[in-house]
Amino acid sequence: MRRLFQTAVVIFFAWMGPALADPIARVQDPAKFCDDLFANISPFKSAEIAKKVAAGIGKPEAAETLTNAMKLLDEKKIDFSKKVIDRDINNALRQIVYYAYVENIGFLYFRINFKMTSTGWILASFNFKMETNELFPKDFIEPGGRF
Repeated sequence: MRRLFQTAVVIFFAWMGPALADPIARVQDPAKFCDDLFANISPFKSAEIAKKVAAGIGKPEAAETLTNAMKLLDEKKIDFSKKVIDRDINNALRQIVYYAYVENIGFLYFRINFKMTSTGWILASFNFKMETNELFPKDFIEPGGRF
């Protein structure tokens, strides 16, 4: 199951990489964007989340690919979820991480990275991983970050 998530996410971002050169939508407030994204997360609705993320990166056509990557989570009960990291680096870079416990699946982490431009914030990366033993998935957050 873990390999399926990793493979789907890698495929999604490999496909999206070249798209980052295109004009991208701007996010006014990263914290509000993430709060809205995860406000009603249970039961999990991959299509809703994928649509919001795809719009945030300025590629609505990417919603189907992202939906397929998260399909395994559809209609699963999210027992607990909370923002665990909101790191702003000099109002130029921002990383927000949500943790969730999903019944019958386990511990899930969502990482959303934003980067500032002269015209506003860009949603640069959306990723999710499972982790059972460690506090965070390996290589999921930047080293040396404050929590």
